[in-house]
Amino acid sequence: MILIDVEKPHLVPMYDPYANIVYSARGSDVETVIVDGRIIMENREVKMLNEEEVVRRGKEVALDLLNR
Repeated sequence: MILIDVEKPHLVPMYDPYANIVYSARGSDVETVIVDGRIIMENREVKMLNEEEVVRRGKEVALDLLNR
C-alpha cells in the first residue's frame, strides 16, 4: 500500500482521484509505503535499508562494469 501526499499543487483540485493518480501523480508524491504490514518507507525515509550504502555500492558496481 502506498500513501500519497495529495496536497501537492499538481494534484489539486482532485475531481477524480483515480485519474489524478494515473495521470498527474509522481513517484515523489509517495510519502509512505507499507508491504505485508511492515512500513518500508515513512515520510519519504526508507526504513529497511541504508540508502547511502546502496548508492555507494551502486557506484562501485557501475565503475566495475565500465572497467571490464
